[in-house]
Amino acid sequence: MINNRSAPSYKAAKKLNSILQYLNLDNCYTIVNSSTVAQDLTKLNINKQHRLITLDIKDLYINIPIRETIDIIRLQLVKHKDPEITSQICKLLETILQQNYSTFHEQIYQPDKGIAMGSPISGTIAEIFLQYLEHIHVRPLLDSKQILFYTRYRDDILIIYDNESTNQDTLVQDTNSMHDSLQFNPTQDSNDCINFLDLTIIRRISHLETDIYRKPTTTDTTIHFFI
Repeated sequence: MINNRSAPSYKAAKKLNSILQYLNLDNCYTIVNSSTVAQDLTKLNINKQHRLITLDIKDLYINIPIRETIDIIRLQLVKHKDPEITSQICKLLETILQQNYSTFHEQIYQPDKGIAMGSPISGTIAEIFLQYLEHIHVRPLLDSKQILFYTRYRDDILIIYDNESTNQDTLVQDTNSMHDSLQFNPTQDSNDCINFLDLTIIRRISHLETDIYRKPTTTDTTIHFFI
């Protein structure tokens, strides 16, 4: 990772980032912290058929397709700005995103895909791309009730699904088919518990409880503080 503060494109990337902030698609899947998801989870009514799974997006930034994401942004921009301004923004965006340098063993490399982890605009670009995929692929699963709950913090995803309507293998297969560039690594709940961010989520018969996650040690005694 390279600190982009000294890069020629840093200020332009910062300005573009402020322009693109309002383009995040209108969905409610992303969360800002674990407290928010804890509150949402404790309000849910579940049954014995519901299961929990987390998904981690492998190497998100280096797998974002630049050209495709710019096309997504172009379609959103043209709704709010005239075609000439849209074209100018997208050309500048393409120039900035192509500066996706990285370092390894004190050598500087430029990969043929992905976005720079140290750029101020990279988080917004990744978010726009993921929210677009969620709008296309996740919303139908929620509408069909195969999924009861879906939320994401950056590249970490939590899903509660109906085991009668789908299963872990099908769900993982569906998510991994969302886009050729992305790979999702699953973790299934164990003993009715699963860890997400800094929470441990406990599945009861009709509801969920949340606890502060503590990395277990051989001498630990588990103490639950329910939120």
